[in-house]
Amino acid sequence: MLSAPAAAVLNHILRDAGWARERLRPFAGCSVRFEIPPLFAAFAVGSDGRLASASTTEPAAVVRMTGLTLIRLAWLRDETAGREVQIEGDSALASALTGVLSDLRWDVEEDLSRVVGDVAAHRLAQAGDAFLDWQAKAAFNLAQALAEYWTEEQPVLVGREALRQFEHAVDVLRDDAERLGKRVERLKRADG
Repeated sequence: MLSAPAAAVLNHILRDAGWARERLRPFAGCSVRFEIPPLFAAFAVGSDGRLASASTTEPAAVVRMTGLTLIRLAWLRDETAGREVQIEGDSALASALTGVLSDLRWDVEEDLSRVVGDVAAHRLAQAGDAFLDWQAKAAFNLAQALAEYWTEEQPVLVGREALRQFEHAVDVLRDDAERLGKRVERLKRADG
């Protein structure tokens, strides 16, 4: 569905990333399907290490993740999100391609400079970086505020300390119940 446009964008970025094309060359002729429901994209690795849209029904590898996982990996650079990625088939191919994609960096400023000049491109890139930083900070602050609200104001979630206290109380209750059970058994034996 998104294979052709995604391949064009990725090849544009791969154009100046010889290291990435070298990492992909050993997998020439193999295909990978990325599934991010409800979207998917399939790519075939070319002999030059570039990607082409693939329509094969049986790819060598399938990489599945949620949209949130993709955002965490691509924009937030959250390496822990990688644990949520599911890989089927040729894991070496999938690992090589996902590794290349995670390490690729689009030099937006370089592309903009061809259109608007160096100074304007630099300022636009700085403004874009500042905007993305602001968005990340705003999302983090919102998440923190919601977590605090749900643990303190409207207790839907449990804080760490409250959870620790609950676990301790459960342990004490379990121990007390075991002692009571043993006492009852002793009393039954004494009566019987």
